[in-house]
Amino acid sequence: MPRLLIVGAMAAGMSAASKVRRLSPEWEVTALDAGEDVSYGACGLPYWLGGVTPSGSDLYALTTEQIAERGVEVLLRTRVTGLLEGRKRVEAEDLRNGRTREEAYDALLIATGARAVLPDLRGLDAENCFSLHDFGDGRRLHRFLEEERPRSAAIWGMGYIGLEMAENFRARGLTVTMVNRSSQILGGVAEPIRDRILDTLTDHGVAVRLQSEVREAMRSGDRITALDTDRGTVNADLFLVATGVRPATDFLRGSPLRIDGSGALRPDETCATGVHGIWAAGDCCAVRNRITGQWAYVPLGTTANKMGRVAGSNIAGVRERFPGIVATAIMKAFDLEVGITGLSAEDAAAAGFDPVTVDVEASTRAEYYPGGGTASVHLVADGRGRLLGGQICAPEGTKGRIDTLAAALTASMTADELASLDLAYAPPFAPVWDPLLVAANVLRSKLKNR
Repeated sequence: MPRLLIVGAMAAGMSAASKVRRLSPEWEVTALDAGEDVSYGACGLPYWLGGVTPSGSDLYALTTEQIAERGVEVLLRTRVTGLLEGRKRVEAEDLRNGRTREEAYDALLIATGARAVLPDLRGLDAENCFSLHDFGDGRRLHRFLEEERPRSAAIWGMGYIGLEMAENFRARGLTVTMVNRSSQILGGVAEPIRDRILDTLTDHGVAVRLQSEVREAMRSGDRITALDTDRGTVNADLFLVATGVRPATDFLRGSPLRIDGSGALRPDETCATGVHGIWAAGDCCAVRNRITGQWAYVPLGTTANKMGRVAGSNIAGVRERFPGIVATAIMKAFDLEVGITGLSAEDAAAAGFDPVTVDVEASTRAEYYPGGGTASVHLVADGRGRLLGGQICAPEGTKGRIDTLAAALTASMTADELASLDLAYAPPFAPVWDPLLVAANVLRSKLKNR
């Protein structure tokens, strides 16, 4: 019986395991994971911490017992420390007793995901300083919130986790201050989108300090009391560091696998690594951007699940390909929905395009229908009219609009083609001229008048 060994028991790993078992039930499938949890929705952690999701157990998709019933063995608290590809084995450490052993494989899938990156600053190992990447992080933070009852929080970083946690800390009644090194947020959204997010944060009582360099974590005993920045001191009871992630591939150093400067693996479209019998999928990988054709590190749960499915199919002998991404994401900041897809103007210029941008505001519903609000739409195209990216924020309807734009990017549509799309209309959902169509027409006019 051939054996598939999976390193990492989350989205990519479990998707691959399920696919292999369905297509080729003769395979023995074993997944190793250094953590204590398997098959849960990590994106739901902020909402559990904020009380929107009542219990952490609600985030689990499957238990290890349910996974075992599907013919997949999961060994938790087992950390892979090295790859012996010439012998088709990995070195593994049982974190419960410190013992090491070798695990053999006929096929190996590396699906180790990413890990939180802490800034190189002394003092962040305090008992009231947290990151939030996995369930273990969430448990520690939840316990602190419940037992210590902090009244204030400082968040270092203004990406997705930082913004979502600002909302959920406020939901628990904490005062919140956000600190960011640059003036950019969410990786560099357009200025009108950024300004609306900042206004929303302010409206909900969140203090924001942009362009603030953290110089020191000031401590008293085992706790941080304040962050000293070049723009003043930020005091808080609780500190959350949300400054990014990097691929969890350190154990592959010295192996023949291709790894880029960020630490990401670069598998081909079948998720094969180029080393016989070894595949890779998920947040430990870079992927092809479908717009530029270039490699990009964009860790997303949707991508991980798709790559895992593709890897599983190919391991089982059924050819399938993963064509890449256009980097679509959405998040909620209080009553504002923010969607992003494709390239920013800066990314487009760096990739060699001649970017043209427009910013439009339009109603999310017919003006005479109650409710709704204003959608801010930012579109990016090249000088020939091909769509390259876009960003949308609004109190409603962002999901459908950003998905439409993502489909347009995937199809390499032009501004003219976007403006001609037959989009649905009814007063409760959109005006007769949807905000996307309004923006596309403005972009089309700008391109023609260049």
